[in-house]
Amino acid sequence: MSTDVALLEVQNLSAGYGNKTVLHDVSFKVKPGQILALLGHNGCGKTTTLKNIIGMGERATGDMYLSGERIDKLKVSERISRGLRLLPEGRGIFATLTIGENLDVVADRNCRGPDNRFEVKDVLELFPALSGRLDTIAGSLSGGQQQMLALGLALLGSPRCILLDEPSIGLAPNLVERLFELVRDVCRSSQLGAVLVEQNVAASMKIADHVTILNNGAVVFDGSPEEARNSNFWHYF
Repeated sequence: MSTDVALLEVQNLSAGYGNKTVLHDVSFKVKPGQILALLGHNGCGKTTTLKNIIGMGERATGDMYLSGERIDKLKVSERISRGLRLLPEGRGIFATLTIGENLDVVADRNCRGPDNRFEVKDVLELFPALSGRLDTIAGSLSGGQQQMLALGLALLGSPRCILLDEPSIGLAPNLVERLFELVRDVCRSSQLGAVLVEQNVAASMKIADHVTILNNGAVVFDGSPEEARNSNFWHYF
């Protein structure tokens, strides 16, 4: 796929809850192999953006495309089957199941096609720390191990674009660096797209290919990490 083609495209997304509008005409594109850092202060609409992309928002207007196919009218399950994945804030695992059971449950749902990009064996190769602990209850793992398992679950099947919501929460700085490097390497090697929502701006900027900043639900900056560093973007945090 050409790197000039948008893998995920969000056009004029406005969304909210009840009578409150949180997002105002938010637009951005993610190309294959690209990590887009979606940044901004708490409450600016970052998580609301991810929820609406995956189809979990209460109300929204605007257009969204995945590999050129319009997806904003599709159900959550249909968006997932087409390759969207969400790694939610607070770990996306089944805490009472073992590591192996987590992998088997999600693989049974997501690895039904003939050409899966990531099967259980591929996830265990990416995260060798998990491979020898398949009988361990997932909720007993360290925060870093839980987040690695959550990322592995998100990769199972044939993902195209992963939405990551605050993956660094609760992790030591060295684990954040390892996790972010893994995300960057997987995206580049497999030509996945990623939207990274983070409060850890410095860590995000190290792996981001593109930066979009929200302020009060609207895009106030859209450009490269270098352009962001050269602008006075810090006053939005």
